[in-house]
Amino acid sequence: MVTNKRLTVVLLIGSLVVLLVMAHIGATTGGSDEFTGVCVYSSGSFSLLSDGRTTVGVYASLQEGRVYRAVGRMYNTTSGARLRDARIEPAEPDFPLSTVEGAYWPSSDLYILTPERVRLAVALPVEKGRIVRIEGIWYRNRFYPLRYRVLGFPGKPRESMPWVVEGTVIYNGSRTVIWNGSEEVVLYLPYGTSLEVGERVRVVGIVRFYSKLSLIVDSPDDVVVTGRAERVPVSEASIGDIAVGNCTVIAAGRSLKLDCTGLRLHNFRARVGDRIHFEAVRRRSSLHCLKCEVIEPREGLPNGICSFSDGAFARIAGWVEWLRVYRNGFGLANVTNGDCWVLLKLRKSLNVSLEANEPVTAYGFFTTYRNMPAFEVASGDDLCSGNC
Repeated sequence: MVTNKRLTVVLLIGSLVVLLVMAHIGATTGGSDEFTGVCVYSSGSFSLLSDGRTTVGVYASLQEGRVYRAVGRMYNTTSGARLRDARIEPAEPDFPLSTVEGAYWPSSDLYILTPERVRLAVALPVEKGRIVRIEGIWYRNRFYPLRYRVLGFPGKPRESMPWVVEGTVIYNGSRTVIWNGSEEVVLYLPYGTSLEVGERVRVVGIVRFYSKLSLIVDSPDDVVVTGRAERVPVSEASIGDIAVGNCTVIAAGRSLKLDCTGLRLHNFRARVGDRIHFEAVRRRSSLHCLKCEVIEPREGLPNGICSFSDGAFARIAGWVEWLRVYRNGFGLANVTNGDCWVLLKLRKSLNVSLEANEPVTAYGFFTTYRNMPAFEVASGDDLCSGNC
């Protein structure tokens, strides 16, 4: 009987010890702590989670920019809060999010332009320059995007904001200018990037309102050549088109005046009277030659001395019947061919001299002198002795 009582006491003492140990363990481990946040830093086997207000460290390698829920034992260190022995899994945010709206602009860093530059922590699968509305959190002056919505490209240019323009290159000298169908846009291209006149392009850049609407282009990848401008007859060409025609040169110098259009042709040399074929970009008030050639030299023009028409361009050829030079240096030469004649006006500035009975060829315009048929040339190069 005594033995049974001793056994009972031993069992009671053992049970009490087990309960005390379990209680101690429970007091030591405590309950589980939980934290949900965005991974804002990860290196090796350590990562930081933040909900925009609180930051907690976990001992795991995580993907920056993703949301995780961590369950473990929370404790504090001199470097901040930590979760020990955490169980970590991807999760949805259960904390308040901030909103940023602006243009996505991956450049030397990732930015959202508002137009102020907001540094973005994670790249988005969004075309450069598009307007986006992003929800996320702030951490150390960077914005971590969690949700976003693409709103499209800006509808009109705005200072310091991206804009997309499509058009034809009409200038490419000291500056590159494109015509977008309604106005000229100046492009400031990256070093080493160039475009050819007549190319159709699509460009993304930052708007600057200088003397003309301008785009600061960030990268060569932001300029895409989409083709060539449309080829149309010169009489139907609009700004940005490639004008095509066969015309006669009626005045020459730094540019050519043609008989088929009021637009002067630049970037090509020819003589008065030459007939040329040209393909040229139409600008506001001129043509820029892309491909030009003389198809009929002026020597092949018919002799028009017998076809007087006041104001008409012609080639005349004949012999000097008589010559008269006045005190002021102005001269007149009667050029005759058969039964036809015309007075050739000789301005002093032409710096030419003729003699009686000398053959002469001239390229210019019919006019009158004291109600008599006359002919006038623009320069000494358009007048010569013989067939020229």
